[in-house]
Amino acid sequence: MSAFSNEFRATYAKLADYLIPEYNGKPAASAVGVHLEMLDEVMRIRPDLEDGFRRAVEACAGQDASAELNALARSDSAAFAALTTVATGGYMMTDEAREAVGYPGQDAAPYDVTETPEYLTNGMLQRVIDRGPIFRDTRHLK
Repeated sequence: MSAFSNEFRATYAKLADYLIPEYNGKPAASAVGVHLEMLDEVMRIRPDLEDGFRRAVEACAGQDASAELNALARSDSAAFAALTTVATGGYMMTDEAREAVGYPGQDAAPYDVTETPEYLTNGMLQRVIDRGPIFRDTRHLK
């Protein structure tokens, strides 16, 4: 474990469970350990989220999760976004959560560089070709 105290992790677990509760056979966030080693892994991958994440957890500590998360979303959207990104990202990084929601993870799609892609031969692009080029000057939209 790293720079997060047990108390901080417990508060985060409570918030994460509020955001991702157990439902219909799918595990709650803390049940898959988002507040344990997975938190350290998410922070390793996304250290840019740590400041906002800490602000969010500290703001909600000892408070009613529903009321404080709603207030946080209004008053510090960056902290709220960091918290929800860490919670959902950590959740979906676990094998248990991916299996429960039926997501196998990222797969490398097979691609043969010598084969012509179907979308080039099935007529899918014909209406774009028939339409011709379109250019809209957006330089004035600064």
